[in-house]
Amino acid sequence: MNIKKNIKKWVFLTVILSAICIETVSAARLHSCQTATTSSPVLVSTIHAEGQEVAPVDPGEPEGLLETIMTDEERGITIEGALGKDGNYHNLSLHTPMFQCTLLGTQVSNTSYAPLISEADLDGDGQQEIIVNLTYGYGTGAYLNTIQVFRPNGDSVPVEPLSNSVQRQFTTELDKENIQLHVNDQTTTIPVDTFAQPPAANEPNYIHGGDVQQYTVEDNQIHAVYSLQAGTSEFIGELDAVYRYDKGMLRLQPLTLQLDAPYRESGK
Repeated sequence: MNIKKNIKKWVFLTVILSAICIETVSAARLHSCQTATTSSPVLVSTIHAEGQEVAPVDPGEPEGLLETIMTDEERGITIEGALGKDGNYHNLSLHTPMFQCTLLGTQVSNTSYAPLISEADLDGDGQQEIIVNLTYGYGTGAYLNTIQVFRPNGDSVPVEPLSNSVQRQFTTELDKENIQLHVNDQTTTIPVDTFAQPPAANEPNYIHGGDVQQYTVEDNQIHAVYSLQAGTSEFIGELDAVYRYDKGMLRLQPLTLQLDAPYRESGK
């Protein structure tokens, strides 16, 4: 038995296995949360991407070096990302005193729209969840937020997409004289001549929305706003809703319609 040859084989095999382990750990870090109390990554939870609204990421977008893009000194929380050629931050990650996590989506680099961090007891268990509010689009008449929620141990809490709820609860009807807005079992009728740019006959999607999607946190609840507009640029109001925790998920409660003047006065 050639001991020297066998030793060389074992050393070579050990090196290969070590490299495989390192790759596995690195992949785990990219796609999971990691607790801060252990020396090696612990898979607490992967982020629930299905059914959540996040800004699309171009996998071919060249990235710069990772940098800190937001610091909450009071909570000891930071967000890191890499600036891409599109002017947005990619490869986002959340760093808290208890865990580190990958964040889905992108964040604009304009500091006027920096990420927001909030804490609230959203599920009523006496512990504060961490709410991360990112901005992935803005401009004239546009402001697009997305939220992600984490428990104190790093587990992510699924959030029902705002657009899904709007599609389910909001519809419109158009005839020659009026436009009807249906929100659940409530109907509001607005005369066509109220609008600055009246719709063409049978114009589809004349009333549409989503150029503004905004989230705020008040009284241990997440509030959502979804803008409505007529035609290309005539904002008429918004749909408001509150998230509540139900069966392991944050779900939107029934929407309410808030019209601006003069649509509010003419609506019935």
